[in-house]
Amino acid sequence: MWQTIVLALALLGVGDAGKQVYTGPNALGPFRIDRDISMNSLFEKLGRPPKVARDTFCYQSKDSHAFLVLTRMVEVYDDKIAGDVILSDFRNCIDRPVQVTEEALLTWKTEDGIGLGSTAQDVLTAYGRPSREDKIEGAGYRWVVQGDYDIERNRYSTRKRAEIGDKVLVYTSPHDLLTAEFGIRNGKVVWILLSKNE
Repeated sequence: MWQTIVLALALLGVGDAGKQVYTGPNALGPFRIDRDISMNSLFEKLGRPPKVARDTFCYQSKDSHAFLVLTRMVEVYDDKIAGDVILSDFRNCIDRPVQVTEEALLTWKTEDGIGLGSTAQDVLTAYGRPSREDKIEGAGYRWVVQGDYDIERNRYSTRKRAEIGDKVLVYTSPHDLLTAEFGIRNGKVVWILLSKNE
């Protein structure tokens, strides 16, 4: 009898061993992926955009040292809830006006203190080995820059690409939608994506 129970528990353990657990951050500044954060609460911090009917909103710090792209959750869930953010040290949103915010975007960090300018080693120390590490080559990761893809011409913009880095540390799980990505340039974090969107 005990042998059967031990065998059953062992088999359950083997089934769980293949599961990849999300080990990345849950917060970047006031944005969170472990609970719902309303778009309105983020607009209060960042500044209310002139048109709130959009899905994506673009901000830059007064000193132009940090840029933020805020995206709603997909409609299937709740478009009043924030779904993802990208914080970067390079200009983002090349297809639309960018709103200057009073918010000090450079102070937006994860709950473990990782932000723009942190080292790749800081990320690894805080969150452990990533789910994967991607090398940025060619058109890879150009989606990070909002508006870089020209839908009408079905190609990327001919504008000079922002320097988005040379590798990405990705923390994710195939069992949920939680994702954190850290773009690394010369050993430093230059952009952070935190998402619970599809």
